[in-house]
Amino acid sequence: MASGPSFRVLGVPVRIDPTFFVIAAVLGIGGGSLGFVATWVVVVTVSVLIHELGHAVAFRMFGKRPQILLQGMGGVTSASGELRPVPDILVSLAGPLTGLVLIGLPALVLERSAVGVSPWWHTTLRILVFVNVAWSVVNLLPVLPLDGGRVTASVLGMVSGDRGLRAAHMVSIAIAAVGGMFAVTRNYPGGALFAIFFVGWNVSALRQERAQTVEADLSHGYRSLIGGDTQGALVAADELLAEHQDPASAAAAAELRAWAQLRADGPVAAGAALRARPGGRPGSINGFLLGSLALESGDTDTALDAYAAAFAKRQLGAWNVLVADALARRGLAETMADRLMATDGAGTDALVALQWTLHDAGRWREAVAVGTRAFDAGTDVQATVAYNVACSAARAGQVDDALSWVERAVDAGFTDGELLDTDADLAPVRNTARFGDVRQRVGGS
Repeated sequence: MASGPSFRVLGVPVRIDPTFFVIAAVLGIGGGSLGFVATWVVVVTVSVLIHELGHAVAFRMFGKRPQILLQGMGGVTSASGELRPVPDILVSLAGPLTGLVLIGLPALVLERSAVGVSPWWHTTLRILVFVNVAWSVVNLLPVLPLDGGRVTASVLGMVSGDRGLRAAHMVSIAIAAVGGMFAVTRNYPGGALFAIFFVGWNVSALRQERAQTVEADLSHGYRSLIGGDTQGALVAADELLAEHQDPASAAAAAELRAWAQLRADGPVAAGAALRARPGGRPGSINGFLLGSLALESGDTDTALDAYAAAFAKRQLGAWNVLVADALARRGLAETMADRLMATDGAGTDALVALQWTLHDAGRWREAVAVGTRAFDAGTDVQATVAYNVACSAARAGQVDDALSWVERAVDAGFTDGELLDTDADLAPVRNTARFGDVRQRVGGS
């Protein structure tokens, strides 16, 4: 739940989380008196708000609707949708330049020319200069997540495309590390702590970006394999193995290659690929892959046991469509359902998963049979199960059965009228009078 004061400035929604005031107060404690801390918090709040309004006004210039959140150690101005590189650079620069020009430089002139002013006024001017000049300059450093880092990322993105963000993270790490060492030599522990934070933030972001890249490449490989493009899956696996040497990524890529070789060359070649699998222990191999090796080798019981254990461990992924298709081709879908019900840790949840993977594999009649068993066994998501079975039955051309399952779904509490109106799976039954009757029971537009 949102907390803290909310208001609008220049029509821009602003919310200040209580953590912002707490961190600001902690940063100002070194000034000594309670009066200094209070002045510091007020100046920091106003200054950061002006900074974020600079971003917000720039967003509006490019047709975006911004909103501002002050929290933790700073502020964030966000807007839906992405900007092209040049507008993004301008938005990033607008924040620190606004604080510098509107507050920092005028405060610097007043501080240097002020004579005979009160101690409080002199202190206030010093804080204004520090926050709006020093912080603005630091904020322009090419270190993510600072504004200067965003500018660097945009520039590098224009030069090197998708690799720009990764390069910006690496630049950020290098500059933050140098800055941290400089802070240590100058006996400035606060600067060193900030440098450690920036290094850690960028290292974490690099790891996350690498993980997302690996996940996207794996997904592409499995989509190729499911679509019948075995060679495309092999290429995707080899590219992953060449680009990512960390054990987890290499192991995942090797498993993709084994799946592809299983389809292209059979279980012997796939097994050889697994034995050469880098970075993975034998016991860590995906159970669905082991089951598929056994199935293709003719050992049905071992395959079903491996599948059931993998379902119990929730080792679900794109490969489940391959498994579902193989089971259906061999007439083993219902046998698999029986094995799941007899396996500890699998049960009806696994039946539900098997049903929708059979559906995704285009094995709709088998999906109806497995989904019926899941519904009859009773689940915590009866309405969803019934709806999914209706979709499979409709795809299988079982119009009357599909309508009966839609009715069961509504009886069990299904209320998503929009999905009923738009789901392509239900197109074969949507124009029937019986569907119209059950649709009226759901209501809504």
